[in-house]
Amino acid sequence: MSGQLKPEQASSALAEISRRQEQAIDAMLMPTWYWWSVAAACVAIGAAADSNDTVVRAAVFPIAIGLIVALTAAMIFGRYRRARVRSNELLGGSGALAIVGTAWLVVGVTIGTGFGLRAAGTPVPATLATIVGGGMLLAVGPVLRRILRRVMLANLNGAGR
Repeated sequence: MSGQLKPEQASSALAEISRRQEQAIDAMLMPTWYWWSVAAACVAIGAAADSNDTVVRAAVFPIAIGLIVALTAAMIFGRYRRARVRSNELLGGSGALAIVGTAWLVVGVTIGTGFGLRAAGTPVPATLATIVGGGMLLAVGPVLRRILRRVMLANLNGAGR
């Protein structure tokens, strides 16, 4: 190799680098099935809370919480390791803010809905509130994914700094 690249070769190489960077970022983001799993586990917790059955609660709470923790840990640690991302600044402050803001929004609406339904005398307020919260997860999960993808690509290319 002469060490000199033709402009089209350089352009093609840069396009390939960009494509692979996008693949690495996409590999790190939570898939749709993750949001469905977490939403289902949350609804199970709500239904168990409304059951007023100690045995049901004793069985459902640790299983559902364990599932959420295990899936989240697998997503965070497994995906980052597979994607081999070396930058600790990929998410940046705006990415972290998007994650925390989304969590606060979903939790706040779910708890607020539960308290409102309970005050209104609804027979299964926790179940209905977690259905609302689960629906929010399904709605905002893909939106959060798009936001995080955009933030990480901007930070990767230096535009987010």
